[in-house]
Amino acid sequence: MDIQWIRDNMETEQIIAAKPTQVAVETEVALPGGLREEARVYYADAFPQVNGGELAGNRITADGRVIFHVLYAQGDLSRVNALEASADFSQVMPLMEDSGSAAAVRLKPRAQVQRVNAKTFNGRLLLQAVLNLTAEAALSRTVSFIQDAAPDPALQRATQVISLQRTVGEGEAHDLLREELELSDVLKIKDTLFATAQAQVEDILGGADGKATVTGTVTIDACHTSDLPGRALVYTRHTVPFEQQVSLSGALGSALTARTEVRDAAVLSQEGENGRIMRAEIQLATEMTAVEDTQLTVLKDVFTTEGDALETQTQRVVLRNGTVNEASAESGRVTVTLPEGSPRVKTALLGFVRPVLVDAQPQKDKLAVDGVLDITVIYQTEESGVPVSVQTEEPFHAVFSTQAQPGDHLSLMAAQVEPSAVTGDRIEIKYILRLNADGVRKQGADVLVDAHPVQAADVPQGIYLYYLQPGESVWDVAKRYRITLEELARLNPALPDAPQSGTPVMAYKR
Repeated sequence: MDIQWIRDNMETEQIIAAKPTQVAVETEVALPGGLREEARVYYADAFPQVNGGELAGNRITADGRVIFHVLYAQGDLSRVNALEASADFSQVMPLMEDSGSAAAVRLKPRAQVQRVNAKTFNGRLLLQAVLNLTAEAALSRTVSFIQDAAPDPALQRATQVISLQRTVGEGEAHDLLREELELSDVLKIKDTLFATAQAQVEDILGGADGKATVTGTVTIDACHTSDLPGRALVYTRHTVPFEQQVSLSGALGSALTARTEVRDAAVLSQEGENGRIMRAEIQLATEMTAVEDTQLTVLKDVFTTEGDALETQTQRVVLRNGTVNEASAESGRVTVTLPEGSPRVKTALLGFVRPVLVDAQPQKDKLAVDGVLDITVIYQTEESGVPVSVQTEEPFHAVFSTQAQPGDHLSLMAAQVEPSAVTGDRIEIKYILRLNADGVRKQGADVLVDAHPVQAADVPQGIYLYYLQPGESVWDVAKRYRITLEELARLNPALPDAPQSGTPVMAYKR
């Protein structure tokens, strides 16, 4: 038997994750005052910047920088100052699976801040940021398979439709967003110390010449010193639009996804023509990916009804068949009880919330998330003009409306943090918890990669009554007795399309 097979190659993309790894990034800075001056840290934050990664064997090496922002006082503790420092890092992460000999077409190392520690010692500021590093490698593999065969009356075919998605274009853009923002005279702002900023993507527009545009908003929360009585510190919130154009190395594909993050925020205030203004410089980084969806109809199995039989060989392939890129938000509130012996609260000045993800579980079309809130509150007392800082951890539980799964890359941020004094020893904090999720969906499929003739086992003529075994279908009965599906259908007119295990099927081998 000489069957003419039609062969083809399937270009697949396999996503392999690296093992999540924690790394402590440390640095120290000399404070500008004298060694004997009392110093106090009120709050410390960190921005991780992952510059890139390299795949070598079954390991990904990620390197980057952490930028620290610190609120502190030295000498005169009622006067709060700001300081910025940075430290580089490099970390090796093993892959969760063997990458084989395939080349990486894309690497995505990422970092999230788990904890920031800051303390003073002998006129120096000691800083440490604990980062949770994750990474993905997108590997390109070619699978050779049998797509079809030339018409042959003795050949029976079972086909399947395979959906796959491939990256056909990608690009990055790094921009500096500059804005001048008015500050209210009512707040009596003296100086601007530092700011946190978050970016939210709102729309992605494909364009010509392989370029696409991302639009969205950046929310800036700035901390200032103030001459208001009883309020040494105040904060302002500003929302500014952004637009970034990304050049893609490849095609625009059938769908675009984008992820924009703030890599650093620098602010200062000064007198303007119409009052005090704040100048803000926000470093934005955008990653964009273009994907192409494809459907292939290929052979799943074959057999012959006469002559030699066929011995087939299949290969299990895991295909990317979908992309997840979602953002969701839920409001929350928590009451912080001050440690025993703390000065009583008169006015809550600033609140900072850093959510740390511990566990995520799917609930139908929702995702339940549990974690810990790392909370810092700065408040004014009744007895002194010196601010007091309190740091604590509180558990949280939130349920987001999203199709994201625990295996996706999940990042949490707290926005619109608003503290208020409830009693002399309790402060309530309201916040918005934002979940950003991106990942891929996978599908396993067995594809036919080879088939060659072998001597057929004898099937005696006769009428057979066969009971389907678990996992079997009508196709398996036809293949067992080497008869066509059409003939089985004529002998079993009442047979359902998907018969259950134990269903009797009549076969007539002539």
